[in-house]
Amino acid sequence: MKQLFKKIIYKLARRKLVIGFDKYCTEKRGRVLLYNKTEEYFLLGLLQDFSHSNNWESYEMGKILNQLGFVVDILDRTATMSDVEKIKDQYDLFIGLGVGDSGRYFSEIAKRVPRAIKVLYAMGPEPDLSNIVTKARHDYFRARHPDIKVQDRRLILNVDIKNLYNNVDHIIALGNEFSLGSYRHLGKPIHKLYLSSYPGLSISKEDFIKKDKKKFLYFGGNGNITKGLDLVLEVFAKHPDLDLYIGAPQTEEDFNVFADPIISNSLNIHRLGFVDVTGDLFHNITLECGYVILPSSSEGCATSVTTCMRRGLVPVVTWEAGIEDVENFGYLIKEGTVRGVEDTIDFISKTTREEFLRKTEETYKESFKYTTQSFSRSFEDIIKNIMKI
Repeated sequence: MKQLFKKIIYKLARRKLVIGFDKYCTEKRGRVLLYNKTEEYFLLGLLQDFSHSNNWESYEMGKILNQLGFVVDILDRTATMSDVEKIKDQYDLFIGLGVGDSGRYFSEIAKRVPRAIKVLYAMGPEPDLSNIVTKARHDYFRARHPDIKVQDRRLILNVDIKNLYNNVDHIIALGNEFSLGSYRHLGKPIHKLYLSSYPGLSISKEDFIKKDKKKFLYFGGNGNITKGLDLVLEVFAKHPDLDLYIGAPQTEEDFNVFADPIISNSLNIHRLGFVDVTGDLFHNITLECGYVILPSSSEGCATSVTTCMRRGLVPVVTWEAGIEDVENFGYLIKEGTVRGVEDTIDFISKTTREEFLRKTEETYKESFKYTTQSFSRSFEDIIKNIMKI
């Protein structure tokens, strides 16, 4: 009910186009068009809502651009073609979503602002690659469970890839080489951005010893098969000595046909539903669990994982989850299959308590790459680089 109420409020606060945002300008050197979200510019309370970090990030982008001397217009990602047609060629810089369906009009906008430097804000890997690996993961599920009918989710269906790349000067991308590398064939400058996390997250060294190395948290949004929840369930059902906590929405009824019997028959698997990272449940479960597991098939950078890292949970992830240098502090699932997850869990189960505590400390140190400060710093540096400021 709380999440439904939030969605209603956000929808009411949303505007298709925000004109002339200059609240933090001390000088005016030019004008920027953002193609992103507008709710935060009308409902400042959203800046405290870290149920997803992009609430704060979308406003912070406008603020930083102001501080660098740019007046900002923001076109909402829900805009229609009739809204796009109102855009005029008056911008020095255009930054927009474009590799997911919410950025479907990037190319049309870019054509209307020919004098602007055009920057693709790529929140995930190259769309063709994303679709290939996402489809393959669903096919793998069907091969194992042919009697369970599930729909493909998280496919990108409304982006004209060729047209998109013809209208890009620079790319802002996330994560590791899985995502960053998927754009290198374009020959465009690629700028790495570090995403934020809820600033209230931290953990003391004294709390490290409270963590249980036999307890794992799966933490993710919609797209259970894409993110590998099916793999995790099949493995933990065979490991009654290990506890799995599932922090994820339970809205995919076709997937639940598969998941419900496994969870009902496994005393070690616990459903939590949607978990707010600002709430007591998240605080308590991340104090208790030792690991966060996400064998995803396609991410830019899995903020569900980096958020848990801010509470000292050691990541157990596939390369495609986008966690930079994970081999240095966590565990890499080398293959996004049941066997791949099984092998990794078996290996982790044999590690010592001392090794676990060392990984916990290293993970927490690494998590400082994913803070509001790191987002602001990396975004400001990117804009200065692109605009030669």
